Amino acid sequence: MDLATGADHRLDDAVARLRKELGDLSAIELRARRIVETMALVLQGSLLVRHGPAAVADAFCASRLAGDWGVAFGTLPPGTDTGAILGRVPLP
Repeated sequence: MDLATGADHRLDDAVARLRKELGDLSAIELRARRIVETMALVLQGSLLVRHGPAAVADAFCASRLAGDWGVAFGTLPPGTDTGAILGRVPLP
């Protein structure tokens, strides 16, 4: 499966971390929920990097795959192009 390797270093780093987690079978049952969560985030990131608007993919990778911004909605790092993201939504 192509995960858009090389398209975003944060996605590449997350894939590497996931591969490391899957390679370590010690106590994997205890880490299973975290591993599945990471798998879902990597898949989302891959789809966004390949098919989504660049600003959205960048914000997702920055907030969900890199740094310590948390996984709660709205935790975006400084410098995120929020104008491009919000501009995608038509106002009534």
